[in-house]
This record gives sequence, structure tokens and C-alpha cells, in this order.
Amino acid sequence: MAGNTFGTPTQQFQMIDPRSIRANRERFRRDALPLLERANSFYMPGRQWPACGWILLSRADYNSITNKYATNFQLSLYDGTLSLTFKNLVIVQAQCVTTGLASDANAVYLVEITDVRGILANRWFQYPTTSYYNILAPAYPGDYFNNSLNAGVQWTWDGMVQDLWLQQNGFLGAYPGLPITPSGNPTNWIFPGVSAWIALNKILDHIGCSIAVDLTQASPYTIVQDGSIDVAFTSLTSTYSPRLEDDQEWIDVGSGRVPGWMRVCFHRVNQWYGTEETIRKDSLQWETGAIYQIVIAAPAFFTNAQGTGILWDDFCVRYDTDGNPLGADVGTAAAIAANRVQQFYDRIYSGTSGFMRRVYAGIVPFVTGSMVDGVCYRQDFREHSGIEGFFPCRENGT
Repeated sequence: MAGNTFGTPTQQFQMIDPRSIRANRERFRRDALPLLERANSFYMPGRQWPACGWILLSRADYNSITNKYATNFQLSLYDGTLSLTFKNLVIVQAQCVTTGLASDANAVYLVEITDVRGILANRWFQYPTTSYYNILAPAYPGDYFNNSLNAGVQWTWDGMVQDLWLQQNGFLGAYPGLPITPSGNPTNWIFPGVSAWIALNKILDHIGCSIAVDLTQASPYTIVQDGSIDVAFTSLTSTYSPRLEDDQEWIDVGSGRVPGWMRVCFHRVNQWYGTEETIRKDSLQWETGAIYQIVIAAPAFFTNAQGTGILWDDFCVRYDTDGNPLGADVGTAAAIAANRVQQFYDRIYSGTSGFMRRVYAGIVPFVTGSMVDGVCYRQDFREHSGIEGFFPCRENGT
């Protein structure tokens, strides 16, 4: 257990071995505590999910923490050779897991921890936003409500994501920018009194991006394009291949996994004053033609797959008085549809690399990114590759 500590940069406490705690509860027939099985483990997912961990501390050490509401806690793990320190953590709660008086200084507590994403969104509260982006004004052809614009001009994807990023009460740090330039501009994104964190992640998911995290860094949060090549990950995989313990690969290329075509749907709006005529019954009747659709075949890697999927986009295709889509909007919709379909296949299959869950021995510095959805560290007292201590497993795919 030497080197495995929790605390602030100026106040560190030794973590307690969970084996005797579990054995004593079983020996004296105390109620089973499912979370105790996770003692001294740390999970670091990417995307919208906060990090979570459970560590064992004595009541005396826990009481010694000067400010339990601090946001600069650190978790340091060591395997005898390598070490990692996860920063900017916060405490959620602590539960007594030993018998006797809970107030006893020698009582052992299971302390739940998270990162600052757990402050932005959790089961008790979520940081709110009331934001509107590029909302079409029906009585003004091709125009938007003034209050939904960015200083009088349309919001771009990057501008909208930046606006929501900076609304996260400063917890995410400086805005890193988008790694791609999505086609078109966002349309009709409305978040009236909802979670700012959920809103941010919903937009990123829509354009095939996600938040990646490396909690060992002072500025841990960035944005990546799902399924894109991650040179650092490839290098780590090669460097630490001798520590690989388990390689759980899926070969998921059948028609039950991926469709051969995708149908991308866009809402239709009439060009002139938003007059969607629902009374007339001829070919210009709006309700029987309210969707503009584009069908796109799967990328070459998935040739011969069967089935068709559906995707919706926020872009609206305008129609003229004769019921024909505007040429400019048709071109924009085609570019957007191509983006959405590629993003769909990148996400469902992690590009063309497929899915895998790997287990390594020791403190191996994998982080989340475009090819890794999550990394977790678990204390395991079995000997692995000559190492005894913490062992990470990392997952790619969803």
C-alpha cells in the first residue's frame, strides 16, 4: 500500500488495505456492502460521465481533512515501478464499513470521490443553462429570432460549443476548440432551463465529437473526434505491451451490428413566411411531405451489410412556393448528411478498429480519447507480471 494516498497537495493520507475489512464483515456475518467490492478503485470515463472512485480511509484521517468541500483533492497510485496522480478531485460522501462505533477514530470509511464533472451533473443537482441558438423565425424567410443570434449573426458550431463550455462555471478550464469544422450552421437548438453539461454533450455527440479527459494534467479536459487516429494511444499500446494481461476483442462486423445504408432526415420549412399549409389536399399539402430525406450507403469497410438506419439532423431544408427544395439547402443537406453518416459508423464501430477491452498490470498511463472511452484502476492483490498492486483496464468503443 506504500505510495497509495489521497488528500490535497499539502495534506496526504495513506489508503487502507481492503482485504481485512471485507474478511471481517464476512466473518461476523455483517450485511454485504456492494460498494466495498470497489474499495481502492478509480474509474475515469470520457464523454459526459464523471469520474468515480472509492477509497478506504480511517475516521481520524477523514476528520483531519481541513476542507471537505475542496476541489483540489489528489489520488496517488503506485505499483512499485510506475505512479500516477489524479488531480482536481472532489469528495461525494463517506460510509463507515467497519463494526463498532462509527465515531471511533479507528473506524474505516469508504470515501466516494469524483472529478469536477460530478459537480456539473450528478443525481442530486445539475448546473443549469437557458440558451437559444439560431431559432428560425417563421414569419421572416431564412431569418432567426434576434435573441437566438450571436451579436446579430448566426452561431457557428464552434461558437455554440464554446458558449456552453464557458457556462460550466469555470470547471472545465479554457475552451480547447473543436477538432473538426462541421458542415453548415446549427439550427433550432433550444435549452430552456436544462443542464448545461447535458446540453454541451448533446451537441458534441450530434457532430461526432466527445469530451476526453486526462486527470493527471492541470488542464484535463479537451474535445476529440470520435474514432479518429490517436497517435499517443498507439504509442502507449506498443510501449506497455509486456504488461498486457487480457485482450477481450469483439469481432462485430455482421449485419446485426451495422446497417448497409443510412437515411438522414431533415425538417422541411416553406421559404415564404413559414406557411406550412395543412388545409389543402393537393401535392403541396405540407403534412404529407414535411421531411427531406437523403439515403447514403455505408462506407466501403461495411460493404454487403444489410438493413437501413435513420438519423435526424437539426438543419431545415426550405421549399419554394412550387413545393421544390432550394438548391443551396439541398447542397448543404448533402454535405451534412455525409458528415452524420460517417460519424455514425465511426461511433458504432470506433472507426474501423472495432471494439476491445484490455487489462494491463500496474499503473499504466492510458487516458480517454478518440479511441478510448474509459480507463479504470482496481487494486488487485494477485501477482501480475511480477507486479502486485493496482491494475488498469481500458476500454475502447461504447
